[in-house]
Amino acid sequence: MWNIWYSEWRMAIRQRSSYMLLLLWVSVLSLLFLLERNTPALIGYTNMTGTIANLLLYIVPLFMLISGSFAIANEMENGQWRLLCTYPLPTTSYLIGKLAGQFTAQTAVFTLSFGASLAIGLISGSVLSVKWVLALYIFAISLIFFFLVIGLALGAFVATRWQALTLSVGVWFFLIMIWPPALIAVLGLVPYPMIAPLLKIALLSNPAELLRIVLVVQLGGGAVFGQSYDGLVSFLQKGAAWGILGLYMFIYTSFLFILSAWKLERRKVQ
Repeated sequence: MWNIWYSEWRMAIRQRSSYMLLLLWVSVLSLLFLLERNTPALIGYTNMTGTIANLLLYIVPLFMLISGSFAIANEMENGQWRLLCTYPLPTTSYLIGKLAGQFTAQTAVFTLSFGASLAIGLISGSVLSVKWVLALYIFAISLIFFFLVIGLALGAFVATRWQALTLSVGVWFFLIMIWPPALIAVLGLVPYPMIAPLLKIALLSNPAELLRIVLVVQLGGGAVFGQSYDGLVSFLQKGAAWGILGLYMFIYTSFLFILSAWKLERRKVQ
């Protein structure tokens, strides 16, 4: 497992795309901080917060889905997976090593870019709240983790990088780009009493949407979601909510890991 982790870490830091992503984050976030340097203080849920959160929500899942799926699809395509099958390496250790290596590398890239952007913003005169900074950072790191897990699961079901790219873009488009209109269209077909339960089920099935709601609630903007989410907003404002979110992360990750391990074990037999 540690060898897999080290291999993924070394490969990720050698890729040009990692440094291009770092420069992209530094440029975009720094520009946003500079545009808001005349604001008295960036605190709570503001237009600035919503803009940064939307940028993270659009860009991070796509890159993580592609990175995670390519991590396995590349080895399937070049034959390295068959070589790995000859070693006494458990499938779960292989998946954990892949996830740990990718997560370490991607977190390091984002942390460097986010830190550099904050430094530029502070030097330019922006006033930043510690809670505001931590909330956005944890939001981004959580997105990285969840969509790397989903990306690895996608990679277990494809045979080439082209298939991995196509499937990753399709999943990203559904979960991020058309999720709200698709949800509205489906809810319009069901009886009114079923809307609230289906909303909760849909929320748990899409980690991006759940994390977005958690971010908004923690920054004091929970009122924007309306009456349907009053119970959830009240719950997320309690301290016990963090334990439930941790349990949700564990269950979500375990389910996708079991699914991925099952598919990879079948490929070993084939």
